[in-house]
Amino acid sequence: MNTFRTTDPLAAAPLSPDRVYYATGISLDAEDFLAEQLYHRSRLARALFYLHGSGTAAGLRVDWNKSLKPGDDPKFPQGRDEEIVVQPGLAIDRLGRLIELPRSACIRVDRWYQSQIADELTKGFHLDRGGVVVDVFVRFVSCERGKTPAFAAGAFDALDAVAPSRLRDSYELTIVIRQETSANLDQHLPQNSWGDFGTVERKAALQTAILNAWHEGSDQWDKTGLKPLAEHAIGQDPTALFLARLVLPAAAALPGKPPVRIADTPIVTDNSQRSFVYAAGAIARWLEL
Repeated sequence: MNTFRTTDPLAAAPLSPDRVYYATGISLDAEDFLAEQLYHRSRLARALFYLHGSGTAAGLRVDWNKSLKPGDDPKFPQGRDEEIVVQPGLAIDRLGRLIELPRSACIRVDRWYQSQIADELTKGFHLDRGGVVVDVFVRFVSCERGKTPAFAAGAFDALDAVAPSRLRDSYELTIVIRQETSANLDQHLPQNSWGDFGTVERKAALQTAILNAWHEGSDQWDKTGLKPLAEHAIGQDPTALFLARLVLPAAAALPGKPPVRIADTPIVTDNSQRSFVYAAGAIARWLEL
């Protein structure tokens, strides 16, 4: 599958799309069918976000698997590299889009580490944390599926032009090296948008929070689109969802050299700092209803 890089209209600006009106004899083109899809996508996304918020709905636990040599485990006769694994699951992003991992996905730690810029690894090394601090994110992407003949678009007149026949809603996993100072690391974690209602006048506080929960104004959007949250690194897609904070065990190295990875030492994985989407049944069970 190829990632479809065209900007999703849902990410361009807050939308109040029109429904397509049908009548016998009117002419329809591709723009009309795109508008039809956009209307239903945007209504569903708006409902999901405002009724449930953004975050993990189910699964998506981040785990660490140590490396295995051939013969260590009958399940892995060829051995296995050290991995960070994101388990299958479902999430809602900040635009209300569903992000689904239908099966587990892995990132080979050593290969990823060796591909990074030495200076960035050095900035991400925090001696008091015991290694390089990184965050795992997941974001929504669309992937092209198949090709079908189509009229050439733009300044082209080819007779053999093709276009994708389908788009599949998919995902992309990324690891972000946290280059902030150790004192500021905890400030770059997801913040609870509902605040703390405390124990006094909780109903009134909750109602006030709901009345102030409309996010289509300048507090969340600017001329370029969604504003990044505390957990987003500079230049990162602001729709990416934080999943976990990890510490990759490492030791300080000589000046100009990256921190030295301590392979197969358990990677500390914190899945608790992410935002969660709570199902009504789970809340009812928690409240013993």
